[in-house]
Amino acid sequence: MSEYVPPSNVISRTGAGVVGGIAGGVVLGIILQIMGFMPQFASLIGHKTTGWAWIAQLTVAAVAGAVFGILAGRAVSHQLISAGGIGLVYGVLLGALFVLAVLPLAHGDTMFRLDDKAIRGIGAFALFGVIVGIIYAIAGPRRRYYEYEGRRPIFFAPATRRRGSKRDND
Repeated sequence: MSEYVPPSNVISRTGAGVVGGIAGGVVLGIILQIMGFMPQFASLIGHKTTGWAWIAQLTVAAVAGAVFGILAGRAVSHQLISAGGIGLVYGVLLGALFVLAVLPLAHGDTMFRLDDKAIRGIGAFALFGVIVGIIYAIAGPRRRYYEYEGRRPIFFAPATRRRGSKRDND
């Protein structure tokens, strides 16, 4: 008989989210650097240099990844398409929050101004969300099946051995 162990550990979900957030944050940072959003990230922490902007942006990305792991970690299976879809929705919501509210407020601009630059910024955050979702699906906690006696991990659990099903010779 085998025993199912669900991956509901918040710490491992948060850690996988941080890994995905930093990976997505590097790509997001490159895009935001090209689009000219980095001075706004630097103004979040009261600085004006590009180095401080990268530090602020990667910190925000790591925290956003951790929040993704906590909130959406149970919903993300290890299927890349569904993880990317959940990440896309998360990235668009996060982008709308940051591009339309947080960054203009920190930089002293008008909030909720939906122009071409804002739409491209939301698109960059959408790509960030997809990357976070896919990296989370790859690096996230795994479901493990254990043999009942000795509790050794088994790498393939046939359907007849899952969830307490018994065979005739057990």
